[in-house]
Amino acid sequence: MLKEINAALPVIVALLVVSGMLISLVTIMLPYAVGKDVGLEELDKMQRISSFSVEGLPPSAAPDDSPYVAALTVRAPPLKEADSVKLRIFGEGKELDEIDCLEEMENQAGITQLECNASIPYNYRNSEGYKVYAVLESGETEYASGPLTLQADWSEYEKNFWSFSGNTEICLFGVFLLIVMPAGIAAFLVASRTKHEEAYPGEYSLATLFSPFAIKRKIGEKLHAAVVSPYFWSLEMLGILIILVYMALAAEAWKSWTALAAFVISGMVAFVVPFLWCLFWWYADFREREPLRVLVTLFLWGMLAALMAIGINSVMGLLFGLAGLGFFTAFFVAPPVEEFFKGSGLLIFANHHEFNSIEDGIVFGFTIGMGFAFIENWIYLLDNPMGANMLSWLGLFLVRSIMFSANHGLYTAITGAVVGYLIEKKFAYPALGILIGVPIAAFFHAMHNSGEMIMAILGGGGALLYCCIFIPLFDYGGLVLLGILFLRAVLGKK
Repeated sequence: MLKEINAALPVIVALLVVSGMLISLVTIMLPYAVGKDVGLEELDKMQRISSFSVEGLPPSAAPDDSPYVAALTVRAPPLKEADSVKLRIFGEGKELDEIDCLEEMENQAGITQLECNASIPYNYRNSEGYKVYAVLESGETEYASGPLTLQADWSEYEKNFWSFSGNTEICLFGVFLLIVMPAGIAAFLVASRTKHEEAYPGEYSLATLFSPFAIKRKIGEKLHAAVVSPYFWSLEMLGILIILVYMALAAEAWKSWTALAAFVISGMVAFVVPFLWCLFWWYADFREREPLRVLVTLFLWGMLAALMAIGINSVMGLLFGLAGLGFFTAFFVAPPVEEFFKGSGLLIFANHHEFNSIEDGIVFGFTIGMGFAFIENWIYLLDNPMGANMLSWLGLFLVRSIMFSANHGLYTAITGAVVGYLIEKKFAYPALGILIGVPIAAFFHAMHNSGEMIMAILGGGGALLYCCIFIPLFDYGGLVLLGILFLRAVLGKK
């Protein structure tokens, strides 16, 4: 039975990987195929009533900070307890924000007038027109009011943006010059002087790097040589290029110099910490450092896994949202989907002679996780635009790239450690370890993602539980346990 599962596993995983990428392609391209913004089309079809209106937005403004906050007055027919009133803000025909005007109100029944702040973000253009709609949902009927229009001149704000981005670029230049580049050069020099146990003479020569299929070896060894060569890296980069193009399209990086600067800076910022984490674990495995070409393949696989996961996450998130269960998505959907696609990369090396221990599994899994974290952090930084709210962008960087920088590496390293353990114990089918490791990794991932769900269910007590129990136990505690397991394996090796 195990033999049949082991034989079928690579085929099933390959089909799921291809399916994930195809679903992501459809999800990414669909909005551009539709053309018109669905939100505006929806608003155009909504009913209008004279008793529902919004007012108070000036015709023009020259903000020196983002978002620009305008206090608006919404007039409505007497509200029912179950009614909702929202402001929807559009710029350049795209929805930029949605604000729930009744979120903080305890008793709304009978109210006919309320104050609601429209939060209007900078959208990477010096001068831009915005439209603000009010939407009343009462029973099964939706009413729209508006739009109010605002012409914003962001010249003063852009001066602040360039000052902030200029300082950020100087800091980044220093980090790359003084830390990233020396660390990379040192790793290359160490790797060039490290002797590896080769399955055949010249396995890690330049000849096998650039001509892996020319070696006179068995087909399995040729494939192993190919997956750590520029040929396989090129295939990975094709998928990665798709998601980078998608990110550039979503951020509209070409529409202004500020947009391009924010796109590039966000990517550089997102890269630094994952790169350093990979080198840290590679250096830590001082008994048997793996060839750098293996880590390149795995890091790129982690980046590619973002393309595999984004479509399924988006589709399932939409379905959960339509069911009113959107806050469950991060707990039930993202962890198993992302850990499966990241963990699938370990199958590439499950039967490779370089993958022979728990510490190898930890290094390999952590490297994949850091490739994924690089892309995901970049996406998050773009979704919270640097040019819209610089302090918020900086706060997001501190949370994702500093406080929880190792999380994705930790989760996939758990899967790698399970596979490595089975290899050490001479289990006949170590690749099956992903069927054990992925659920464990997904559980740790889900515990980290559970904050919104726990707070929605338990309120303030849930926030306390998440911050004081879940984060120390499953994030930092998991990393400490992984470090102990790694040190025990490395130091215990003869």
